Amino acid sequence: MMLPPAHGPDQPDDPTVADLGYRLVRRYWRKGLASEASRALLRHAFETVGQSRVIAQTMAANVGSRGVMEAVGMRYVRTYFPPWDEPLPGADLGEVEYEMTREMWTS
Repeated sequence: MMLPPAHGPDQPDDPTVADLGYRLVRRYWRKGLASEASRALLRHAFETVGQSRVIAQTMAANVGSRGVMEAVGMRYVRTYFPPWDEPLPGADLGEVEYEMTREMWTS
């Protein structure tokens, strides 16, 4: 689990925006761990660090990660199509971005 500042060509250059990330070994999928840890990171981002917005991105085809983002209350922002030298299966569906803002967290 991680919560670094968002950066990259498609990201705002704003230190109050963080990028939520997680990766679990397959045997731990679908046990609620990613959702539980994501909620803890969102709480930390908004209540301790003072972030204004947290984003998360995944392949549009990654139904599991999208489910985690939705389960923790993040909202869909966009689908985009970055160039890939060696695209993975499903890359033709694009990447998706979700967000949680401070206002969403506190309401």
